[in-house]
Order: sequence, then C-alpha cells, then structure tokens
Amino acid sequence: MASENFELHRTALNAYFDNLNIRDLQPSDEYLPYEFDFTDSLQWQGLGKAMIKDELQELTNILNHWQGLLLQWQAWNNVIKDYSEGDAWLLRSEFLESIVHHCLLQPSAMRDTFTFVATNSMHQVRLAYEDGYEDFLEGDPIKLKETPKHLNRTQKEKRLTKLISVWDESTNFMASLRAINDKAYREETSNYRNLANHSIGPRLGIGVTRRVVRSVEQATEMMKQPDGKYKLKPIPDKMAVSYTFGGTEPLNMDKARIANLDQYSHARVCYKNYIKLLTTGLNLEPKGAHLF
Repeated sequence: MASENFELHRTALNAYFDNLNIRDLQPSDEYLPYEFDFTDSLQWQGLGKAMIKDELQELTNILNHWQGLLLQWQAWNNVIKDYSEGDAWLLRSEFLESIVHHCLLQPSAMRDTFTFVATNSMHQVRLAYEDGYEDFLEGDPIKLKETPKHLNRTQKEKRLTKLISVWDESTNFMASLRAINDKAYREETSNYRNLANHSIGPRLGIGVTRRVVRSVEQATEMMKQPDGKYKLKPIPDKMAVSYTFGGTEPLNMDKARIANLDQYSHARVCYKNYIKLLTTGLNLEPKGAHLF
C-alpha cells in the first residue's frame, strides 16, 4: 500500500509541477513590490516611520503569499480532477487541504489586517501633520491600572472611518475594505471560517459534516381545527429544544477557489486604495489640519 501511495504521489507531483508552468493560472497579477521610499517624505514622530514601513512590508508579504497559494490551489485542482474519488481524496489530504484551509481564512484575516495597518499608519500621519492631534486611540487605557479595551471588528472599522475621514480618499478605501469577507462570500463558502474556527467546518471536496443539528426554537403544539383536522401552532413565550437531521455539504474545490480568488482581487483593490490614502496623507494637507 505504501509503495502504491508513493507512486501515486510521485506521478501527481510531476503533473502538479507541470501545471505550475501553465500561463492561464489565476491570479495573473505581478507580485507586489517592496519599495516604500515614499514614506521618507515626512518628518515622523518617534518610531512612526519604522512602524509604517514594517507593517506595510508585512501586509505586502501576506498578499503575495495568498497569491502564490491560489496558483498552487488551481494547479492541484487541474491535477486531482483526473483521479478516482479515492485517489483524489488521498491527494487532497496530502497536498491541497492545508493550502485551501489557509486561503479560506484569508479574507476575514485580511480585512482585520488592513484595518490594523491603516489605523496605525494614518494615526502616525496625523500625529506628524496636525497641531493638537493627540496620540490616543479609542480603546487605549486612560487611568492607571486600567486595561486596554479590546474592540470588535465593527468598532475598529468605525474608529478607522473617523480617523481617516479628513481625506477624501477614505471613502474608496473603506468601501474596498468592506468588500472583503462580505456576506456573499461567507454564503458561497458555507461560512467556512467561522464554522472551522468555532465548531465543525465544511469538509473539502468530499464528506458531509454536522448531520444532526441541535437548535432552540419557539415551541409548538398541535391544535384541533373546527373541521376536525390538526394544525401546528406556535406557543407564545415558550421555547423548546429541537434535534433535526441537517448536514453541511462539502465545499466544491473549483467553486470555492473562484470565490476565494474574487476575494483576493478585492484585497488587491483595497491595497491600492490604502497606498493611495497613505501617499495622499504624506504629501497633501488634510482638510482642516495645519502643517508644521
């Protein structure tokens, strides 16, 4: 059996490497560059410049890594589709599932990363440009022994919206940010990220999960009708536990890749809008602010 698997893996790997040379693999973008000399144009306070460059480099690393994984995903899809169900399961388990899992988590993670990076950088820009702008972010402790307040995603994005509202470019940036990990994507991937992190996520390619579902719903009872028949009626102010057969179908590897590729494209747009916001902040006076 081990020798059979070895031959299966060897043949599949050769086909995979051949597929990586196919020119129509997506995404076809050039990898993002690491030249950020434009950050030198401002007299930063303290370690502001070092912070912005470091976090911008990491943001670029994350996007470039995601791009590479998407290419690998498509190449493996091209290979695995020609195998039987059993062999395809072995190959997905050995080579593809970890790639797909990482990609499917990226949209949610990327949205939070953009929020984190943009908040830090544009806060530093305003500190450098604006008289009277305080080095304080919502959630910072105010009193001794007070712990930082950990904001949820909605609160962080609201804080960022307010922080960058002094620039017109903020509108496009926030719109592109909210296009990442949107409701449509979560539905297309059966809410994979939340289920995989907090309960049991959909399987990849084959296999049904969560066949029995427990829920708490409004209680009901059978009520006799005037014609002698019975009808199910809700009972006001009473809840009941229900166990039903459900089942989460496995994700189709082709459809999930296309949905994830679309999210990557949204992230690239958001990246470009972030760079535009940052460069505008470095070179133009924010509305109502005073340059040193």
